Amino acid sequence: YPSTITYTCILKACGSVGALDMGKQIHDKILSKRLLENDTVLGNALVDMYAKCGFPVKAQKVLDDLHVQDAVSWNALITGFVQQELCREALFCFKKMQNNGFSSDEVTLICILKACGRIGAINTGKQIHGDIVNRGLLKKHIVLGNALVDMYATCGDLTRAQKVFEELPIRDIVSWSALIAGYAQHGHVNEVVDMLEKMEREDGLSPNDVTFLSILSGCSRSGRVDEAQTYYESMSTKYGITPNLEHHTCMVFVFGWAGLFDKAISVIEAMPTSDYSPVWNALLGSCQKWGKVNLALLAFDQAMKANNNLAAAYVAMATIYADAGMEEDAIKVEAMRTKNAYWNK
Repeated sequence: YPSTITYTCILKACGSVGALDMGKQIHDKILSKRLLENDTVLGNALVDMYAKCGFPVKAQKVLDDLHVQDAVSWNALITGFVQQELCREALFCFKKMQNNGFSSDEVTLICILKACGRIGAINTGKQIHGDIVNRGLLKKHIVLGNALVDMYATCGDLTRAQKVFEELPIRDIVSWSALIAGYAQHGHVNEVVDMLEKMEREDGLSPNDVTFLSILSGCSRSGRVDEAQTYYESMSTKYGITPNLEHHTCMVFVFGWAGLFDKAISVIEAMPTSDYSPVWNALLGSCQKWGKVNLALLAFDQAMKANNNLAAAYVAMATIYADAGMEEDAIKVEAMRTKNAYWNK
């Protein structure tokens, strides 16, 4: 018969590849053999499997039912919530973890700082910052320092992000990218130029694909079309970095949102593959803004070929039809969405 170690390994594999059905079968066997009663490691593996498969609520129930819990159990649950963008739930779990007497480690703190940044919970982030400083963790874990820079920058407190950045014992490309992303996101493009120069001059670091993705995302949020195009082109001409699908998608969003659809289409045509639903969703969103029905239909058809279970694409297309007074077409798209939702249950 399989041992608890075997089950633990299989659950880990299920979580890695998203094999939820197999994970559920293993869970049933574990329950039938009553193996969870005294095995914390096996319980943690179950929590982790459900969290990684995108079912953090089920992971929460498994955790609540465990006879013995530890920090690893809570880490798995909190990580799962953050991965599924359930950041408020992650913060709630973090407080519950503390109330139950479990001490957070660097894994927990990095996840929670990410959650704070995503929902703008800067006061909670400041409390965690104080805890990190009091425990002397910044000297031991550079990743924590980077997470703090990212949290403050994402929340818009660029002064504090800059201060944390300057106090880091070691700065790497992730540190710089986090700070640059914050400045770009909040429209401080001139500062971005200065920081790119400082990064190369002071620390001998060149921007990488992640740095440029941060810059392009920031430019797209602040509508900086010319700057975005300059950085996009400099990736290959100045730094020898080949733009990936995410970089292309950012530029399609930038051009489309500005109404420059010829440029947006040119970017798509230059991509190594058009079988990438996010880029068509980006174009579809721009079509919705500008009322471009025919182009929207093209984008919608391509998005469906890439992934026919994208609720956002159906909603956008239906809205575009409705805004254009094409009610029958809007109803047809909504019917398609309902049908696909049923078959993909």
